[in-house]
Amino acid sequence: MKPNTIKKQSVQYRVWSDAQCAEVVHSALRILSRTGCKVQNQRAKDLLKEAGCLVEGERVRIPRGLTEWAINRAPSALTLYDREGKPAMELSPCTVNFGPAITCTQMVDYETGQRRRGTKRDAENVARVIDAMPNIAWASALVSISDACEGKDDIAEIHAVLKNTSKPMMYWAHNIKNLACEFEMFEAVAGSLEKFQAKPFAVNLVCPMDPLVHTDNGMEQVMFMAEKNAPVVYIAGVGFGLSGPITLAESIAVGLADTLAGLVVSQLTRPGAPFIVSKFNDNIDMKTMTMAHSRPELIIAQCATSDVFRHMGLPFCSNFGNTDSGVLDEISTFDKAIQFYACMLSGANMSFAIGAYEAGNLTRLEDFVLCNEMIEYFKVLVNGIEISDETLAEDVIDEVGPGGDFISEEHTIDHLHDFYKPDIMKPLTFDQWETSKNGLRDRLRGRVAEIVSEGARNPLTSEKCEKLDEIMKKAEKEC
Repeated sequence: MKPNTIKKQSVQYRVWSDAQCAEVVHSALRILSRTGCKVQNQRAKDLLKEAGCLVEGERVRIPRGLTEWAINRAPSALTLYDREGKPAMELSPCTVNFGPAITCTQMVDYETGQRRRGTKRDAENVARVIDAMPNIAWASALVSISDACEGKDDIAEIHAVLKNTSKPMMYWAHNIKNLACEFEMFEAVAGSLEKFQAKPFAVNLVCPMDPLVHTDNGMEQVMFMAEKNAPVVYIAGVGFGLSGPITLAESIAVGLADTLAGLVVSQLTRPGAPFIVSKFNDNIDMKTMTMAHSRPELIIAQCATSDVFRHMGLPFCSNFGNTDSGVLDEISTFDKAIQFYACMLSGANMSFAIGAYEAGNLTRLEDFVLCNEMIEYFKVLVNGIEISDETLAEDVIDEVGPGGDFISEEHTIDHLHDFYKPDIMKPLTFDQWETSKNGLRDRLRGRVAEIVSEGARNPLTSEKCEKLDEIMKKAEKEC
């Protein structure tokens, strides 16, 4: 008797073997122990010195054994929850989650098509659109808020996002004081700090000052997050041939060393604290000295970095879904599509950059609707094909017989909805388009307008909204 087994192998793409990944990790460990890094925070330096690091002024050399200890102590997987405490995102080997960029400087208005600075209303609309997109796992404010109280725009972003989506969020903080205020908001929504710690729904984004320079504020935030036992992503971004070596392999190793230095400080503060490693690969156009986030070198470097982090067994964040184009056109759509496909093949845990145009300087709401549908398409390509008695359906073939049709078979009806169905990206004949003039960009804008007009799909209770408003008003009084 043949067992009823199910065999389904997903499509995968690897740049480096385990042996090559190990060599890159060894290079990063050698950089930290031989060259070291600058640490500008005194409390962090004290922790590192007590742990056996050589500290000379700001220069710190981290022994290989200490870095390996930190890697082994950090959680190998993390679960992020939605605002209501339900599991929403799993960060574990080969799981892929897509999310928005953060702090883009300008927005293309979906109604007027004009380029302008972002507002708090934009952040609210971003959260509403993301909440309606099933293939976008987490939210952010996306665009920097220009109409917020000076120095409190980071708090205003969280205030806007928490009210308009129940999905997990990525956020940032100007400083420790603002970060403490932001935690008041998280506690107000969760019910207590302990409840937020048990089911975290927000990740703090912190960046070192590359190459191999860790700021006072950044390290203080890393330690704050460890003390709170709350997740932080430490994003190192190294430009090929500018802020880092021009060779892809060693640029990755330098960025790896950067994020691992943050990991060491986090684990020394609180062993087992949730930590997400990251290395963004920045390709530089040497003619213009601007970011080139659409080049194939960047994509293969991101995939190789995914190989390394997966080899290390750490949850990680990568940069896929960007474009250098400022226009929603064939070029930007190609850029994003090829990056999404590469991301899904490489198994990047968190893919950060939906909404980003002009390498993150510009954004537009329509991008979420477009990218959500592209991701749905690529899921079909990478998820493989199931082989089982049910899918081979030999009994059905025998029953229908030669020359028969399957359209009315129950088996056909049962599996009719297994197929991808385009929504916004439905193809039009030339005559249909000429009659309606309703092209892709018009359909995207229409969907955004529809979502925004509906308001928050999962609003907070009035009691929690009042608590958030009180915290926001208190922060604004300090301006």
